[in-house]
Amino acid sequence: MDGWQIDIGDRRKGAPGRPLAVLLAECLVVLVILTSFYVRSDRTQDNPSPYDLMMAGTIALLFLLGLRFPRRLGTPAAFWGLIVAGYGIAAMDALYMDLVQPALMTTVYLVGSFLFFASWVYADPMRRLLQIFWAYTAAATIAAALGIIGYFALLPGAEIFTEYDRARGTFNDPNVFGPFLVAPILFLAWKLSTAQSVRALWMVLPLGVLMLALLLSFSRGAWGNLLFAGLVFFGLTLSTSKSYLQTMRLICFGALAVVVMVGVVGFALSSPKVADLFAQRASLTQSYDTDPDHGRFQSQSRALAMALEKPLGLGPAQWAMINKLDTHNVYLHILVGGGFLAGLAFLAFVILSLVRGWRAIGRDSPEQGILIVIYAAVLGHVGEAVIIDIDNWRHFYLLMGALWGVMLAVEDRSGGRRHILRMPSRAAPDIAPGASGFQT
Repeated sequence: MDGWQIDIGDRRKGAPGRPLAVLLAECLVVLVILTSFYVRSDRTQDNPSPYDLMMAGTIALLFLLGLRFPRRLGTPAAFWGLIVAGYGIAAMDALYMDLVQPALMTTVYLVGSFLFFASWVYADPMRRLLQIFWAYTAAATIAAALGIIGYFALLPGAEIFTEYDRARGTFNDPNVFGPFLVAPILFLAWKLSTAQSVRALWMVLPLGVLMLALLLSFSRGAWGNLLFAGLVFFGLTLSTSKSYLQTMRLICFGALAVVVMVGVVGFALSSPKVADLFAQRASLTQSYDTDPDHGRFQSQSRALAMALEKPLGLGPAQWAMINKLDTHNVYLHILVGGGFLAGLAFLAFVILSLVRGWRAIGRDSPEQGILIVIYAAVLGHVGEAVIIDIDNWRHFYLLMGALWGVMLAVEDRSGGRRHILRMPSRAAPDIAPGASGFQT
């Protein structure tokens, strides 16, 4: 059973297949995610990307046509409601009122995308997770390839895909571009580790492209994100292995991944330009981290002091204008913007997501492997969030939505029947688990 409320039958028994409307809806979602490789705009303006415009329209259309919220999605939705409420209360006394409305609208849209992805995945978990992640991987590979082309100036004018001698692909910032590639790398790693044919080795090529582009972003946060998420992925996959053969396959893949990584790094460092910048970026701290007046750590200290002084918050998009520097810590960013109401609600949301995700991984399910991919990527991002603001990263809400969608599906399957919040409508018959469709 799922939020589309129709029995699609079983093709093997000659019953009706998946409705055309559902297939078209799935194609639409895949198309939207394919456009996620381009998230660039004029930094002086708050212009939506093609992905934003298409996603907003898709959310409205599919909920209008019958997609429903899982009942237990109400808890994370309530936490996000508190965050928005915190921003709204703080905004009443904001200094830069012209920045409040765009920031609030962006937050509401991103929360809507989280709720959409959670509902969409919950309706047909394995099928839609694979659709989402193949589309996400394709988009990431396009962005990665353009970043590499720009970095090595392989085409005229390709320097637009770089910034300060760092690859940024089709993103505004290398520090967003790099983390965008982490989840697709883990996804390809999972597919390769479970492959049973040598034909699957074609995935080594896009995996190498993604890893090279992430390296060339020279984002220390992205490097740490991938390292941490990769260790979590490997550890959880190994601990949930169900056979000796599966364990050995994973170990062999781990060795292959190391070979690919060494090859990619070795190829990149053969360029003096890359080697010099790598030597500069490889240290744990940079001068702008520890600058006593305008450093990252000093800014975080001032943000915490301001949050204690203004417990109701300053309002969204205010601190960067007042401080002339972002917090570079999403937990402080939300705390100083929306006060303790928003800050504690976001922290509670993150903790709840990680705790319930961990429990869901411990339950034997067909989605266990890809759930580990999502969980590891989410864990890498919430860890990186200590040193950067991720609250406006589109792919973060996709990952969180996917996590909650599959997590609720796994919990319901092991703990009883799934229930959907329905809008007032004529009664629909009970249907079998795994069904997908529109109301009819």
